[in-house]
Amino acid sequence: MNSNTFTLFIGFIEFIVFFNPRNPKNSRNSKNFLLYALCSLLLILAWSSFGYAQTGIKGKVPDLCYDCHKPLKERLSQSDVHFPFKQGKCEACHNIHASDLKDLIKEDMNSLCLGCHEGIKNLLAKGNMHGALKKGVCTDCHHAHAGTNKYLLVKEEKKLCWDCHEALKEQLKTSFVHSPFREGECASCHNAHASPEEDLLSASPNKICTKCHQPRCSAGTVSISSITKGLDCSTCHTGHSSNTKGLLGPYGHSVFLNKNCEQCHNPIVAGRKITTKLSVNELCFGCHEKSRMKFKEADVHAREKKGCALCHDYHASKKKNFTVKESGLCFTCHRDTEKRQISMVKAVKSIRCEPVKDRKCFACHVPPHSGNPLYFPEDGILTCARCHKVQHKVAHPMGSGILDPRDGKSITCITCHSMHSAKADFMLIFDRKRALCIQCHKK
Repeated sequence: MNSNTFTLFIGFIEFIVFFNPRNPKNSRNSKNFLLYALCSLLLILAWSSFGYAQTGIKGKVPDLCYDCHKPLKERLSQSDVHFPFKQGKCEACHNIHASDLKDLIKEDMNSLCLGCHEGIKNLLAKGNMHGALKKGVCTDCHHAHAGTNKYLLVKEEKKLCWDCHEALKEQLKTSFVHSPFREGECASCHNAHASPEEDLLSASPNKICTKCHQPRCSAGTVSISSITKGLDCSTCHTGHSSNTKGLLGPYGHSVFLNKNCEQCHNPIVAGRKITTKLSVNELCFGCHEKSRMKFKEADVHAREKKGCALCHDYHASKKKNFTVKESGLCFTCHRDTEKRQISMVKAVKSIRCEPVKDRKCFACHVPPHSGNPLYFPEDGILTCARCHKVQHKVAHPMGSGILDPRDGKSITCITCHSMHSAKADFMLIFDRKRALCIQCHKK
């Protein structure tokens, strides 16, 4: 019995009770009562049949779906088939009548996928999310129904990764290339969705590396494998390629690459802790005297126990200036900035600032080596002008004597532009057609 039939049946019972000829409040005679009751019963039966006729479908899912979506049925023969699609459970993902979303899906794409993929959902809650997933949806990388690549990838693994990480291709030209990187087996070391590890590594570097490489580190003739086996391999080695044997670097201190360990360390003895001759900062400033002059001892970043090593790798690095990956460092504290930046990237199409797109914080901020606002390497105008030379020549009047009427401060690039929370094109705080200008020019 469907819901309409049930409702009418209840009404019929109430009708009998109300029109009961024995009820003293009821003035109708028994003949009228029987006539009304018979008519009501016939109406219920007729409505029940009509309701069933309306809800019946011509066939079964998924065959009924394939009557119109014939190309989809052909995809069942592909090498990788999504399990709900393979089982013919179209309604697991789609509303069969209507939806506010494209392709009649039940909810937004990422929520829909994570409804089944609990493992990925849990990982996202614990670790750093892949930028591609933050900015897009699951179907940017995966087919929803079937495909010819593993994991339903829309392209071969390495080609898909290089769509965003194209700069990595250049590393294939170096003298020594790590075989998984050369073969494009990115997933052998990285998790494509999220990870609590830097660079989305699927586990800590020493755990990943020791699956294939048992530690054989030495300092001169002394084996230090017992010490280095628990360390982060990436502090000395690169996971992709290098011009130095052993995949050291690719960049590094010359004393390290030349294996002159004693210049910084006390004599190394097997089985004993390795120590430096001086504290971290003093050791660094022994060679980098100019950096000492710029170093702000009272700055919050400078007070970290790691000292210089907070921002710089001391043996080898992926960058020429030996800086660590700043997005993994900076956003551990500046989470609000990261959230605003992600929202901005999704909302504003013309993100032209390369450091922002690539999350290279140190390109514009140099704590604790700068006394400028926001740790800019130069003032708020010249920092931007280093890259935006043409725009600097034709910009709105700025600098000393050009004051913002709202706060009386000098107008700079960031008076109108926001690097982390822009709302309009050209990374402007407001739309330039009108809203931006009337912030100051109200008359």
